[in-house]
Amino acid sequence: MRFAFNPQLVPFSRRSYIQQLRRAIANASELGFNIIELTLTGPEYAPGIETLFGGDFMEVMTGSPTSFHLHLFPDAATSGEPALSDLQPYPRSIALRRTVQVVEFFERENPVEMYVVHGGQRHGDYTAHLAALRESLRTLDSLFPGLPIAVQNGFGPGVLSQLDLVLAFLDEAPNVRFSLHTGFAYQSVGLSRHTFMDRLGYMRRFGDRLAEIRWHNTAPGQRPSVPLHLDTEGGLDLEEVVALVGRNPGTVHLIDTVGNNAPALARERRVLHNVLVR
Repeated sequence: MRFAFNPQLVPFSRRSYIQQLRRAIANASELGFNIIELTLTGPEYAPGIETLFGGDFMEVMTGSPTSFHLHLFPDAATSGEPALSDLQPYPRSIALRRTVQVVEFFERENPVEMYVVHGGQRHGDYTAHLAALRESLRTLDSLFPGLPIAVQNGFGPGVLSQLDLVLAFLDEAPNVRFSLHTGFAYQSVGLSRHTFMDRLGYMRRFGDRLAEIRWHNTAPGQRPSVPLHLDTEGGLDLEEVVALVGRNPGTVHLIDTVGNNAPALARERRVLHNVLVR
């Protein structure tokens, strides 16, 4: 089993950003996490990749004993910024260009283990959006053959906000890897355990392409990102989820509900580990 977490670094200042990264690396080593995921949003991208990730920050990354994932533009679904599934060629080309710039930078400086991308905001027919997303992924694969990339489901206005659409997309894109956000997925079926488990049963067909599970709990009246160690009435049945899709040794188990908080990370990892080994 491989465990990851997203420390939710905030670039208040250059010095603070690097200190947060060092603390995340120390937490990963102490608590048994193999991978740290870093997030890049549109506003953070705007000043330039090297401004955020270059210099001393990259030196700390390069010297880390952990591997890294890069979570690219998760805010695209709510910000309305250009996305890989945009129906119009020009905004889609902008989204592709900035993704290419990020990949080129990291492949040159310190290749990450995986890039996690999003479909962005829906503006029209789902079928057309999914076709555009497949085309963008084909373009990235042609530019970077074998690039380790996975698409994550989203929420609300996102193109991949509905679990049924995710399954249809995986059916139609046989080479695409996937990152499952359990909280968004559960809420997308109206918090119906029966429907959720039924859809996960279908998702087992794509088990070899499930690159990552982003573990979030949720329940009626709750936000979609409740930590696993908190009791929720009507929340996820973690054991059932693991039984259906969580036992592939190639799948990374990621926690991004508690940031860089070491005690909370320890609790989250312990809960998840105990469920995975039963």
